[in-house]
Amino acid sequence: MIKRILSRFQVYLLWALASVLLWSYVFSFLTDAKPAKKLSLYISAENVEEVELAARLEEYGLPDGIRMIKVRPFSYAMFSDRDLLSADLYIVKASEAAGWRDSFRPLPDGMTGDLDLGDGVQGVRVYDAASGTGVFDELIGYAAEDYYLFFGAQSQHTEAGDGAALWLADRLLEGSN
Repeated sequence: MIKRILSRFQVYLLWALASVLLWSYVFSFLTDAKPAKKLSLYISAENVEEVELAARLEEYGLPDGIRMIKVRPFSYAMFSDRDLLSADLYIVKASEAAGWRDSFRPLPDGMTGDLDLGDGVQGVRVYDAASGTGVFDELIGYAAEDYYLFFGAQSQHTEAGDGAALWLADRLLEGSN
């Protein structure tokens, strides 16, 4: 009996792996939302408490029509940059900001930037390396340089639409610690 089970061990292992992959896909499909129903924030930091930060941002409710906030480090987009390039907001190191310039759009009316990348694209400082303080710095592992908040050029949640990206930016900026 044991010999027969062990002789088919590879088949059982293959079926178990296929089952895990299938149920992972189903779980992801059921718990995720379409881009029009979620806000996405990508952060250029190695250590990000994604789930906790998303929960803190959602703590007092969400704008109408939005089901969730997804917070991801840039490394999440290692194999596919589609979600990264269509993000609503970015928190980026000062040294990397110019390289991502095409992914950013100008700040909404009423907001002033601290870092100018040209053509109206500006970033709002969210972490000051000199003082070592920033927004949600207990949840984001900032490196030893300034970080800036930028709005995504391909965001579905612009001010002309539902304005949810601006809501998220305001929530981020007011929610430090």
